[in-house]
Amino acid sequence: MWKSALASVCRRHRDLVAIYEAPEGTLALLLRQTLVPLSEERGRWFNDTRRTARAVVASLRAAGVTEDVTVLQWRPLPDVAQVLTGWPCCYLSDPHRCAQLADIVGARLADREPAAPAPLGRGENGLSAAALAIPPTIFDWYRDMAPCFLAVEPPVRRRLILRTHHWIVERVLMPIARGERPVAADLRPTGRLTWRLVRVIPPGELDLWRTWIRLTIGDLQRALAWPAGRRTEAWVRWLFDIPYSIPVTPRRPAHAAPSSADRHE
Repeated sequence: MWKSALASVCRRHRDLVAIYEAPEGTLALLLRQTLVPLSEERGRWFNDTRRTARAVVASLRAAGVTEDVTVLQWRPLPDVAQVLTGWPCCYLSDPHRCAQLADIVGARLADREPAAPAPLGRGENGLSAAALAIPPTIFDWYRDMAPCFLAVEPPVRRRLILRTHHWIVERVLMPIARGERPVAADLRPTGRLTWRLVRVIPPGELDLWRTWIRLTIGDLQRALAWPAGRRTEAWVRWLFDIPYSIPVTPRRPAHAAPSSADRHE
């Protein structure tokens, strides 16, 4: 089990970005190096990651850590995505680099998905498409509810709700309006919606919002499992209410290494 005292051990290694811990205790190291090296750089990349990983593991072993340790740079991207979204982060030294690496994973996995319709735009064309996909009564209901959605606090929760609403229109209501099925694959642990929500969350705060994302995704999965004949306007309102109704489950954030300025105070 991870102990906070290990953070001082980890801070000795500048190329260690974060450590994640599985429920059974396995530790996953996220290093500074890229997750998708170019073929001509792979040799040097492997040597760099191996050198860093060996040094980190040696320090952890010397500090009494006996659990298995894996290196995310050496894992397939779906495995990396599963760790980043499903395992608690117990050490974080560089939130900015962690966010960059997470974006790389999300972008690469999205590229592997089947081609999807063009995303809903923000201009006149996007609004017209949304208007066609949403019944007028739902449109009026959402307009009346908008002040409630926009008043949600904290701001991260508000952005998560609005990002989910955007996905509902783009990937559920618009396909239904075209006579197609909603894109339920987006609700997988490494699916499009999961990554859209993860990108909203500030680096280092994912553990605070992990339960919110899991509950929202789970409720949306159950809603999309309803047969087409039961997808009434009440069902559509329920979709929009799902993220709004999920409470925030307070949890302590992952330990973040202090900045150099903090260490010299």
